[in-house]
Amino acid sequence: MRGPPIPQRIPPLAWRQPAFLWTPLALALAIGWPAGLFYDDLGPQRFAIVSLFVVFAVALITLGVSWLAGRAPRSRRIVVLHVVIAGAIAALAAPFVLTWLLEAVADYENAGDHFTLAMSFAMTPLVLLIGLPIVLVSGIVFAWVALKRRPPADESGYRHDVQPFR
Repeated sequence: MRGPPIPQRIPPLAWRQPAFLWTPLALALAIGWPAGLFYDDLGPQRFAIVSLFVVFAVALITLGVSWLAGRAPRSRRIVVLHVVIAGAIAALAAPFVLTWLLEAVADYENAGDHFTLAMSFAMTPLVLLIGLPIVLVSGIVFAWVALKRRPPADESGYRHDVQPFR
């Protein structure tokens, strides 16, 4: 069988056209659906939306860097992996950032005594348990709505020579 190696046969993903319509729609769906989970309480709803904005900003930056480096994603799994890794980093940092923000915003003395580093470490597994499934579903929604597969480049060069039962 004479043909290009398998990684070259699989074309990279492409943005759905028109991209100015599909990309914001994909981001709105991926970031907006967790807001529906917290429709009664505005605090967690805002926290989920802001944290997903941060996650998708980091994920789109890493995707852009890989695209510029010539390694465009060839499957939606890679795009979801970028989103999940950014979400895991954000979930691991969230308790520490929240503790720091509460100390900075609290207007009374010794606020740091009430929010300790041990409390942040204790919250980390819970944040991962809640945050990673939300980020996974958001990444899948984004990858399926914003990106599409390109047709294979040239199948005629190697398809005619396949003989599986020699």
